[in-house]
Amino acid sequence: MKLALTDRQREIVRSLRFKDAGKNAAAFDNLEKGEMSFPEIDVLCGLINAEFMMEGILPTFEPNEYGLELERLLDLVNRPRLRS
Repeated sequence: MKLALTDRQREIVRSLRFKDAGKNAAAFDNLEKGEMSFPEIDVLCGLINAEFMMEGILPTFEPNEYGLELERLLDLVNRPRLRS
């Protein structure tokens, strides 16, 4: 299943890849190709969730604008796992 990332989602993915410092390069490469395995989906979802917890919520624990973008990215990345 080919994932259609928006330009903004690609930008977020680049930022997450940079923060990850190459530890999960294969997962990011496969995300860009749209050929992720379930373990790679798990890794990427974990990274997106961690970013959400650190940068995506307001003091009221509601998502900020970036948090909403991360939620949409998470939904997209997780979609292949939910369809199986």
